[in-house]
Amino acid sequence: MFRGFDYFAAGPARRSGTAIERIRQLAAGLADESESRLRERTNALGAEARAGRLGEALHVPAIALITEAIRRTRGLSPYDVQLLAGLTLADGQLAEMATGEGKTLVALLPAFCFSLHGHGAHVATVNSYLAERDCAFARPAFALLGLTTGLLAERAAPAEKRAAYACDVTYGVGTEFGFDYLRDQVAIRAVQAQHGEQHFHHVLLGRSAVRADTVQRGHAFAVIDEADSVLIDEARSPLIIATGAKMPSATPEIYRLAARVAAQLRAGEDFSRHSPAEPLALTAEGEHRALGLLTDDVIPQLRRLWSHYISTALRARLQYQRDVHYLVCDDEVVIVDEFTGRLCPDRTWREGMHQAVEATAGVTITEENLSEATISRPAYFQLYGTVCGMTGTAREAASELKQCYGLRTAVLPLHRPSQREILPDRVFRTRAAKLAAAAAEVARRHAQNQPVLIGTRTIENSEALLAALLPFGFPFRLLNAKQDAEEAAIIEQAGEPGIVTIATNMAGRGAHIPVPAESQRLGGLHVIGLERHESSRIDRQLIGRTARQGQPGSAQFFLSLEDDLLRRHAPALAARLAATAADELPASTAAHFLRTQRKVETADREQRRALAKYDLWLDELKQAL
Repeated sequence: MFRGFDYFAAGPARRSGTAIERIRQLAAGLADESESRLRERTNALGAEARAGRLGEALHVPAIALITEAIRRTRGLSPYDVQLLAGLTLADGQLAEMATGEGKTLVALLPAFCFSLHGHGAHVATVNSYLAERDCAFARPAFALLGLTTGLLAERAAPAEKRAAYACDVTYGVGTEFGFDYLRDQVAIRAVQAQHGEQHFHHVLLGRSAVRADTVQRGHAFAVIDEADSVLIDEARSPLIIATGAKMPSATPEIYRLAARVAAQLRAGEDFSRHSPAEPLALTAEGEHRALGLLTDDVIPQLRRLWSHYISTALRARLQYQRDVHYLVCDDEVVIVDEFTGRLCPDRTWREGMHQAVEATAGVTITEENLSEATISRPAYFQLYGTVCGMTGTAREAASELKQCYGLRTAVLPLHRPSQREILPDRVFRTRAAKLAAAAAEVARRHAQNQPVLIGTRTIENSEALLAALLPFGFPFRLLNAKQDAEEAAIIEQAGEPGIVTIATNMAGRGAHIPVPAESQRLGGLHVIGLERHESSRIDRQLIGRTARQGQPGSAQFFLSLEDDLLRRHAPALAARLAATAADELPASTAAHFLRTQRKVETADREQRRALAKYDLWLDELKQAL
């Protein structure tokens, strides 16, 4: 279980006034002190932290120090809400802060508090751009107080990573922290295997033993950005160090034959599939038919049951969509992250699924990965003594975060009252009618010079909307996984007057969107969602891109009965509603989407709990052996 300090049971709101007032007073007293004196104060606080000083007695003066350092190096003074967030995070909690409330600055406050203990603090972000940006922002303030800041660059040499981990505060992508841990475990096992019992005898006797070439120095403190995404959405996607990736398969014909056989099987006769969301299952007749199509030259190459190859090929054909679940780039299948829309070139599906997709896509088939080490993302972060996190959407998952991880959630107030206008969802019978209506709405607002940001769930949908917009003849910007390197620059201009931006599933998440005064006079940034996601939190992240910091702005969803949410999880309901002759359905129809969304969230939550119980059982089993 994650462990946090327990000193403030009354909650953040009830103690915030006094603590924030004390921080302000202490920071004001530091304004005229020299930099050397500030570093002396930092060293003194560090000595107290290592001696066991915890809680507000440490955090209040520490946050006052880093606040003064931020003022001097960045010319910024944290808002009261940001100070409250810093105290909440230093307390080992998860803070829900609305999008645009300044999480980049807030991360410095707990990171500084944690660094004082001398064991290093890790700040985990969701992508390398944010890690570099946030590290660059933080480095001058930490340096002023005598602390070192490291950037955990992806694919860096071990020596470079070791230097980054040796710093007082280390910024990096969350998955890279986890992969480095796995690489260290592989290195440790290699030393143990090489030196055998002699190594363990030296360790038991307290003598010096051969040390593995590791890069991490422990797991004391972690600050997780977008914590709900890491601990909830990605909980079922383990981190895996594998061999064999990217090498051409020695037996590609197995997968190609399975793909050809799967294309000949008949739904309802050879395999059952009641809805797109349900797993495919071969019938006895289907297994018999598939076995009859197995050729003699392939039989010696089988590594598992032939029926497994066929089932996997069926799933690749019917459930994994090109430009939705993956892209084909330079004769290679590249996975698209379900929650962020980002390309994941280093990730592959397991149990032959990646090879089945490659066969379906007609690209070079690679070797199946052989796992050397694996750990789930939540299990990795449970290695830390204290974990805290930030996100714009935590309240929906608060009970699960408390039950599964021991993380308490604090929903923080806004710095300024929200002026966001949420318009009623519009629901259409067909996808084509929805796209036409959404394009017309974009054109109407563009004619008024209002900036518009359209969020799509998939690359396929973004390109379908693009086609619907082309006849209107105005310029727009397409931001999806295919332009990952440019996304920050594109999304940061989305609030400019007259700009129309199409972004796949929160691409550019974490980047600031300035909305100039002219755009605000026109109503601010208008956000359109082209589908409801299976997670309401991701919908709320999209809506949160407008009307930040008390600015005007609006948002609206355009839905259809052919959207994946209903098509996959409530096909009978979608068919019944589609019986109407009207292209656009009453606004009340949107309630069906929200109810379906809640059912999916409940099912996903139960699946994650079952997986967590299995992981616990597996850990207990390993300890017993």
